[in-house]
Amino acid sequence: MKLYSDFKISDILYYRIGGLVKYLYDVENKDDIKKVFELLKREKITKTFFLGTGSNLIFTDEYFDGAVIRFVPGKIRLLKPHIIEADAGVVLDDLVKFALNNNLVGLEWAGGLPGDVGAAIRGNVGAFGGEIKDSVKEVEIFEVINGKPKFKVLKRFELKFSYRNSLVKMKKLGVISAQFRLTKVDDATVLKARQTYVNNMEYRRVRHPLEYPNCGSVFKNISDPEHTQSIIEVFPDLEDKIKRDWYGKVAMGYLIKRLNFSEYRVGNAMVSSKHGNFIVNLGGAKATDVLSIIKAIQEKFVETFNFTPEVEVEIVS
Repeated sequence: MKLYSDFKISDILYYRIGGLVKYLYDVENKDDIKKVFELLKREKITKTFFLGTGSNLIFTDEYFDGAVIRFVPGKIRLLKPHIIEADAGVVLDDLVKFALNNNLVGLEWAGGLPGDVGAAIRGNVGAFGGEIKDSVKEVEIFEVINGKPKFKVLKRFELKFSYRNSLVKMKKLGVISAQFRLTKVDDATVLKARQTYVNNMEYRRVRHPLEYPNCGSVFKNISDPEHTQSIIEVFPDLEDKIKRDWYGKVAMGYLIKRLNFSEYRVGNAMVSSKHGNFIVNLGGAKATDVLSIIKAIQEKFVETFNFTPEVEVEIVS
């Protein structure tokens, strides 16, 4: 466990945005967690935030008068021929590669996704029709009660997974580790899975603005049937595309571009011309710049479709 005081959080976040935090603790396991909360109780610190790699976060520019608890990369273990256990801080891409190296498939759709295992569970990360919930067996979590962490194991059905959401996110729980049930396959099948992994990596390289600091997808894609119908009423040509290409959802990146927000800029934050659901940091952008763009897009959606799109990125203040 390591402790940093008055730490500049922008130095470690993908977005390179955010002010100072009073304390940053680096932890790896349950023992570290217990020690941290003993220290926090002594210091009378009650405001906390759990952090992984920080790939889908906007920290505001103000001082965070509390403790950020960062899960550093841990270990991956093969428990049975088809079951993997990974600590919360394991980078998701490392988990995918570990699975493929052991002839296990089921996670290859996540090729190139940023973030760690804890964050993937928390937000039920997904791409190309796959979601992390499809492979989860169980998760060890902790809940802070009266200043102390209480540990327990939750089965998949207890985690209440939904689109980009879970019980972990709803109740602000911490993740210690997760077990994944995958499928053992022969060499020929794993070779196909590796190709899927590579193809998805390449898709992101070409389609996403990885050349600039960003926080990934800013908004959730539209999945509510009523909202989808509102969009089709305005853009009837999208009906087939929603069914054929977007897994029944409406792609926010497409809509943002179609509503003429491509390269829309406030300060040094800008909507990417590569992908409309990315707001990039051109260098020195502030959280207020990004939040102004988010507000402008939401107002346009209300004006055009009569609903407010939900943000996927987490805003921390």
